[in-house]
Amino acid sequence: MQIRSSEDTPFLAEINMIPLIDVSLVLLIIFMIITPYMVLNSIQVQLPKSASARQSPTKNVIVSLKQDGKIFLNNEPVAPGELTKLISELMPQNPNAAVIYADKRTDVSTVVDVIDQIEAGGLHNVSLTTERKMPR
Repeated sequence: MQIRSSEDTPFLAEINMIPLIDVSLVLLIIFMIITPYMVLNSIQVQLPKSASARQSPTKNVIVSLKQDGKIFLNNEPVAPGELTKLISELMPQNPNAAVIYADKRTDVSTVVDVIDQIEAGGLHNVSLTTERKMPR
C-alpha cells in the first residue's frame, strides 16, 4: 500500500471564466437598459401636464427649452438665432419631427419663437411634449 502526500496532488491553476462572463453580461444588460433614459433626460425641464400626452415618433430632432430661455438641440446648447441654421443642416437626415421639451415655466412667446425657427429651417412637423395629467 502506497501513501500519497499532499504534495503529489496536482493543483488546478486555471481561472474560472464563467463567473466573470456572467457578471460582464449582466452589467452590459443593465447599461443597455439605462442608457436611453440617461440620454433623453440629460436636459432637466419640468414638462407641463396634458390629458392628450402620447409617445413621440422615433427619428426626431429634440429641442429643449429651459426656464431661463436657453435652447438645446439634441442636448447641445444653441446660440440665440442659430436654431434655424442648425435645423436646416439636419434636414438631409430626413428627421420625422421636431419634439420640443419646454419647461412649464417658459414664456409662450419663447416657445412660439422656437417653433417659428424650426419651421424656417424646413422642418414642419413640430410637437410639444407633456406629461400625462392624473384624472381627478
